[in-house]
Parts: sequence; structure tokens; C-alpha cells
Amino acid sequence: MKILDEPKAIRLKIMDFLSRREHSSKEIYQKLSRRVESKEMLLQSIEDLKRDGLLSDERFAESYFQSRKRRGFGPLKIKNELIQRGVKESFFYSLNEETDWPVFALDALKKKMNGKYPEGTKEILKLKSFLNYRGFEFHHIDEAFLLLNKENL
Repeated sequence: MKILDEPKAIRLKIMDFLSRREHSSKEIYQKLSRRVESKEMLLQSIEDLKRDGLLSDERFAESYFQSRKRRGFGPLKIKNELIQRGVKESFFYSLNEETDWPVFALDALKKKMNGKYPEGTKEILKLKSFLNYRGFEFHHIDEAFLLLNKENL
């Protein structure tokens, strides 16, 4: 592994990461902190890229939020994952405002059920547990089951 010892090399490496997908500042720091000669140089490069608009925690949060939501994860899990990646909680709340979570919970539920309606209490509890593990709040789960019942009448 080559040690990056000048700002230009650090900037190019960060740009290489950003060319594949958005990253948070914390992710970039974690990926490169062991590969640079000077952590101060790395922090300065990160700040320069933020100032240039090439690295943005907000843009990363939006991209990550949409991706995880499409894959069937709920707000609790997404919020925790964003925080672990160094994104401010306020970014999550601004993204979360317009989301109809019961509909996304219903989509994840239908995918998990694979066309088979749950027959007993045990199966229903198992599905509710699955949605809870996926990060949906209890009221979203209950609303998703109400929507499911309306569809199957």
C-alpha cells in the first residue's frame, strides 16, 4: 500500500472514491487515515473539496437515504446508519419529512411475503419482527398491515 505524502495525491485519491459514489467526510477520513503521511494534510484536502463543492455530507445523506429507502429499510435504521457515517441528524430529518413510511413498509412486507398472505398470529408476528428489524417504527408497521388488509378484502 502506497503512502500518500502530498496534497495533490490525496486529492486525487479522494476524487477517485467520489467518482464511484458519494461519500461522507468521515468515510473518506476513515478510508485514507492510515494511507497518508499527515492527517492534517488529509483534513485540509477534505476541507478543500468541501469548499469546492465536490464533497458534501448533505449530498451523501440524500443519496444514501434514497438508496436505503428503495431497498426496504425504515427510518430508524437509515438514521442510525447515517449517524455512524458522520452525517448530522438534522440532514436526516430534512429528508425524512416527506416520506410516507407505511407505504414503504408495505412494499417491504409484500416482498418478504412473496405473494403468500400470513395465515396465523405466529406468521404475522414474524413479519412484524422483520419490519422492526428493518428499522420501521411500530406505528408504520401497524399502518402497513392495515393497508395490506384493505388490499386483500
